[in-house]
Amino acid sequence: MLDWLSGLTSSAPTVVFLVTAFFLPGLLVLLPLKPGWPAAIALSPAVTLLMLLAGSFATAALGLPWNAATAALTALPLVLLAWLAGRRFALGQPLAPGSAGLPTWLAVGAATALGSAVTCLALLRGIGDPATASQGWDPIFHLNALRWIQESGQATPWSIAPIFGAGRATYYPAGWHSAVALVPGSVSEAANLSSIVIGGLIWPAGLAFLATAVLPRHPAAWALTPLVGASFISFPFSQLLRSGQWPNGLATALVPATLALAVLLLRRVTSAATPAEPTAGPTAVATAGPSAGRSGVPAGTRAGAPARGHVPLAIILVAVLGGCAAAHPSALFAIAVAVLPFVAARFLPLLVRGVRRRPLPTLAAVLVAVLLAAAAWSVLANSRLLAGVMAYRRAVRAAVPDSVYLAFFDLPRFPALSPPAPDDFNIAVGLLVILGAVAAVFVREARPLAATWLAFVGLYVLAAGPENGLRWLTGFWYKDTQRIAPFIAMAGSLLAALAIAVVTGAAVRAVMRAISARPHEARPAGRWPVPAILFTVAAAAVIGALYVGSGSYRSVERVAVSAQNYTVSDKPGAGVLSSGEQAFIERAGSMLPDDAVVIGDPFNGETYFYALTGRHVVYTQLGAPTAGSAAKELLRTGFNRLAADPAVCDAVRKVGATYFYEDAPGGSHGSVSLKRWPGFYNVPTEQGFEKVASAEGRTLYRITACG
Repeated sequence: MLDWLSGLTSSAPTVVFLVTAFFLPGLLVLLPLKPGWPAAIALSPAVTLLMLLAGSFATAALGLPWNAATAALTALPLVLLAWLAGRRFALGQPLAPGSAGLPTWLAVGAATALGSAVTCLALLRGIGDPATASQGWDPIFHLNALRWIQESGQATPWSIAPIFGAGRATYYPAGWHSAVALVPGSVSEAANLSSIVIGGLIWPAGLAFLATAVLPRHPAAWALTPLVGASFISFPFSQLLRSGQWPNGLATALVPATLALAVLLLRRVTSAATPAEPTAGPTAVATAGPSAGRSGVPAGTRAGAPARGHVPLAIILVAVLGGCAAAHPSALFAIAVAVLPFVAARFLPLLVRGVRRRPLPTLAAVLVAVLLAAAAWSVLANSRLLAGVMAYRRAVRAAVPDSVYLAFFDLPRFPALSPPAPDDFNIAVGLLVILGAVAAVFVREARPLAATWLAFVGLYVLAAGPENGLRWLTGFWYKDTQRIAPFIAMAGSLLAALAIAVVTGAAVRAVMRAISARPHEARPAGRWPVPAILFTVAAAAVIGALYVGSGSYRSVERVAVSAQNYTVSDKPGAGVLSSGEQAFIERAGSMLPDDAVVIGDPFNGETYFYALTGRHVVYTQLGAPTAGSAAKELLRTGFNRLAADPAVCDAVRKVGATYFYEDAPGGSHGSVSLKRWPGFYNVPTEQGFEKVASAEGRTLYRITACG
């Protein structure tokens, strides 16, 4: 284990670079506005992405290449503007409960760091060597897109699809690409290690911040949330590594912090018109401790919060939402689903009160809101891009009750693919989530959270199938359960933490009552905070029992899920890459001239020549690789007729291919080489080809037949 960890030290500079790229620009903008360090850390990646989006357009307009220097140059005016604005328009109070003391924040920080470490270790074990290229469907495109940004110097959402600038420019969310492409060196290493930053740093920080916003009277839950969150496989392991949805996974990681900010803004906007929160009930007092204040409501949420703080807070929220959209627009729909119960909880009482006191103005405001919502829906419904997404065709993945088991207990695989074993279920945490949802009925501020959790469970079941009249609602996420499951984990982490806090708090109260009933001489003396110590020990014991009892949070399953796209076979042609193939491509690619263009079966290694060596390829991705090109389609089936058919040579010249990569026939991602790409097998290479490099059944040739 120590040898393995020591081997990762060479990747430390890349991790530091990625952390700096994702966090530092946003921190420099947010800190002058005084949101407090917890909020600034959690929100900074989203703000950074918006800054990078603006910078990518600025550099494109100025004709400058996109790199670390120009990104910093374009970010500098925004940082200066924020520091100037902060002198006058800083937030009046931090975006976290101000009554929490230093011990509370130290506990939250330590718990977040521990949850982060547990997640990062499993991710790294699954990846193995960080320089190993992922063989996932999506990662192949994303790796080539990173290389294209570094080569072309353009990183706007209209610059990377299609790669090489062929055809009409189309929109593609480039937030993740614009940040990761700044890292010098191997794009595979940068992409893989970005998963560590996204899943191991951004996600747990966002969960902890969300807990402070949603459960302000339960500081114990703030610390417990990132620890519980580390137990879920759905994020980051399934979405980031097994699915390889790096851009969408980044957007997912931004949702908790953005939701927290939206909840805080809602609370502040409505606090002046809402009666003061009730005093903390018996379940809340035990978990709040001395930091919750007399009313049980943090200072930052009391009625009468200065209205002047609403505008800068709203501006920050708009910026954060912009950063989420820059990562992937689907995040906005997830935030809308998550925040709707909180909006209802805050505004329905005001609506009822308004109808009673001022019916006409209230009904007029409701009518305006309905018309605006209808207009927004009309715009979205008439969007051709959104219509295509909503109509996305996806096979049924699981039916009830299997889909319910998946949603509640975070199974690592679909039961249809592999019958689940008892150890596959996140059973203890799943039951705690359900218990937390029940407890939320008695904890006023947690009720919307339970509704949010149920909403995502419902969407997950709809996305899994079978086909029905409501499944289209999950089209915002391409009807993909792996894009929805992380939000069940998000809300579930908070609910499970609440359950632990409430149950442990009740146990501590019972112990303290028993102690208080003893004779006076036997009572604990001194200034030691006995209830806090008992609570901390009990909560730590519960988390420890969860961790140990679940096999180190199902460590075997988490590593296996993470490793799926990094496992290679010893047999050439088995999978996109087989054992030793990445090293061969890197070595052979370094022997090619800069203007070389490689052709071959993209499902059997050809496309990696660009990502790994920078040499252009004919087929840049697995999805619709021949779309819009008759020449590419002809070569897919007829390249092996190169010497006999002049039309094949014409197609080779048209696509500019100068080198041919040959590997043993195999299959990956459902593509059987000899059936789908027959043109690149059984090629007569005795004439018209010149061998460049060969090893273990794979060969790179220079094409001389069409000179």
